[in-house]
Amino acid sequence: MGLGDDLIATSIARKAFTKTGKLVMIGDGINLEKSPVFENNPILSPVISPTAIWARVGLMCRPYIDYTKTDGQHQAYNYSFRVEPGELHLLPEELEFSQRDFILIEPNVKGSYGGNKDWGFDKWQRLVDELPECNFVQCGHGRILRGVEVVPVRSFRHACGLLSHARLFVGTDGGLHHAAAAVGTGAVVVWGGLAPPSVLGYPSHANLCHAKEWCGSTKKCGHCSAALAKVSVDEVKAAILGHH
Repeated sequence: MGLGDDLIATSIARKAFTKTGKLVMIGDGINLEKSPVFENNPILSPVISPTAIWARVGLMCRPYIDYTKTDGQHQAYNYSFRVEPGELHLLPEELEFSQRDFILIEPNVKGSYGGNKDWGFDKWQRLVDELPECNFVQCGHGRILRGVEVVPVRSFRHACGLLSHARLFVGTDGGLHHAAAAVGTGAVVVWGGLAPPSVLGYPSHANLCHAKEWCGSTKKCGHCSAALAKVSVDEVKAAILGHH
């Protein structure tokens, strides 16, 4: 699973623990999932144990996917699912940052899903250029925007530590928008036509989306690109400036 999926899994594990009081194993019921997201979480069993219970979340049992309609080129969604904030148990050395009153921005997206989450680097650059009053910070990987402060991070958990100090996250749907919900940081999230914010977005975030349907395409998709193009720089600016 991806790191965002792992964070979703921790929210499901929390429900199972609250209901039973037993340690929880995350996986498909046979194999235990491993992830840096799960480290130091006191309710998770690090090994398969007869005294622990399964939260059946894994590579082929993601709760937001409708597997009866999913094929090799498109991911179908379970529209009855609603994502809830996950959990991160960060160590002091993962929370070491001194930055305050900044916005963590992430213009880069993973290459999966045919780049169908990519709003466009030029738009992210224009956003930074047109908001000189905002203190933008970017993790030190991928393409770096001009005019931002670069803060190198050693790992995803370290990036989450930085995110926990931010007043806002700005980016696309993925691991960091799920992490923002987990650490209680507000977010402005740009969505296209790939995945529905009604399923995978958090009500506490500003979810900017003009798509009417979501294709889940694993290949480059014109429908996704057209939906992303409808989200303007001015709309993202307004959401940032309107955040309190």
